[in-house]
Amino acid sequence: MNGSLKGTVIRDGARVGSGREERSRLTREALADVDACRVIDHQAVKAWVDSLSTDTPLPVPP
Repeated sequence: MNGSLKGTVIRDGARVGSGREERSRLTREALADVDACRVIDHQAVKAWVDSLSTDTPLPVPP
């Protein structure tokens, strides 16, 4: 493997690893929110999303 290709592979691998770490961190944060009951009702979110294509969209759920 030439030096340029090797550098690209290493750089891309680091980027993927960084993405995994970020996803893992966001997942841990989301699970902590669920544990602390900081969630939004699914039906409220669905109603809001469905309203976005109407003339009178609902406000973002609290």
